[in-house]
Amino acid sequence: MIFDLGGKQSIEFKTDVEGLEDIAPVRPSKYFLPKWFKEMPDYIETSGNHEKGKPSYFGKKGDTAKKFTNGTVKRCPAIVDLITEGFIIPMWADLLIQRDMDTLEYDNRRFPYSVEFHSAEQIKGWDLKKTDFKEAVKFINPWRIYTPPGYSVMFMPPTYQFEKRFTVLPGIVETDSYHHINFPSIWHTTKDAIIERGTPFIQVIPFKRDDWNLNIGQMNEYDLKNDQIEKTELSTKFKNAYRSITQRLRSP
Repeated sequence: MIFDLGGKQSIEFKTDVEGLEDIAPVRPSKYFLPKWFKEMPDYIETSGNHEKGKPSYFGKKGDTAKKFTNGTVKRCPAIVDLITEGFIIPMWADLLIQRDMDTLEYDNRRFPYSVEFHSAEQIKGWDLKKTDFKEAVKFINPWRIYTPPGYSVMFMPPTYQFEKRFTVLPGIVETDSYHHINFPSIWHTTKDAIIERGTPFIQVIPFKRDDWNLNIGQMNEYDLKNDQIEKTELSTKFKNAYRSITQRLRSP
């Protein structure tokens, strides 16, 4: 399973479990949008106050609201770009976890990749909640991940999915040289929980490693002028002002 990165680089996911690439494939993150995000409208309807001379006399409804309001967070490019960035590894098999305060058991129908644990001593000093399981629960990943030389991967919980039962711990791995990454997590709930096959489980964001210089200082004349142009562009469009700015700057 190979995905292109901008037409120049590729990321590859491989497994030794026959058929997994068909029944629970890794896919671009845009295919796992959170339910709340898909159901939320991208605009806000408003009612007028029906007093002449007031700026909100008419309000905005229907098509007018769709085209001429600032909208909900569904129009926020920072959130949209993060939710759709990279790829999602979905849970590879139904997994039942049962626990009380001290003991945790699992059943994954004998799928060859299961669960291991990091002892409480390995996460000593962490700010765990009273109901958190005191050992880190490590999910053994059936996928090997390969990136081109110089590229690493950031692993993180799928953004804005609001999973409450557990939290997968984020991390960065140099996947151009190391390929089998497992996913420790903190288990929160004391109730029986089933993570169904296909559930968005981990977000995979590849990036090119680089060294950065840090510069801190005052804005110069060019910076101030450009800042004012951005403010003007943002204040003169109801929709897509940010995209207009970024596309303009990318144009030759």
